[in-house]
Amino acid sequence: MTDALLTDLAAILDAAWAALEAGAQQSKHPFHTPVVATAGAGDCDARVVVLRRASSEARELAFHTDARAPKVRLLQACHTTAWVFYDPAAKVQVRAKGTTTVHIGDAAAAQAWARTKLMSRRCYLAETAPSTPADEPTSGLPAAFRTRSPTAQESEAGFVNFALCVTTVMRLEWLYLSARGHRRAAFAWDAGAAQWRGHWLTP
Repeated sequence: MTDALLTDLAAILDAAWAALEAGAQQSKHPFHTPVVATAGAGDCDARVVVLRRASSEARELAFHTDARAPKVRLLQACHTTAWVFYDPAAKVQVRAKGTTTVHIGDAAAAQAWARTKLMSRRCYLAETAPSTPADEPTSGLPAAFRTRSPTAQESEAGFVNFALCVTTVMRLEWLYLSARGHRRAAFAWDAGAAQWRGHWLTP
């Protein structure tokens, strides 16, 4: 950990977003599979997702899910979505909070779908919705796709079940774990000034 990342709030914010963007681009990056938590409509839940996109400029984090999944109703009902990322090698945790928009069947969803690999599109061809009770272990997939990916044409039937979930980040927290003393910083988006406001927190 460099001195700048222990003393400079601007450097910490830049490093946090750089790690988030790397997590979206690199499948083996520790930030690639964060936890997303929701609360609302009388329920709360958390799950691991795949970070599909991160943009410091747009302040956005995105993941894909089945439009029929219970998490979609929670995302649509709650006012805040929380993300948690952890890099065990760097001993850095990043938490993000914001509001989430769920895109189903619109232009944003179509653009994300076009970038989705066939092996990933197969998930959206499941015949029953996620969390549907079953009498035996099942992937939910039609027999034709249990051992192979669909063709591009076959996969298009899954688009109706595809959802792009985009969180606009309003708060970001950074935590560095150290035997010599942890360091923690928080950043809140100031919409009026169109910039981040950072400050230190006691870990």
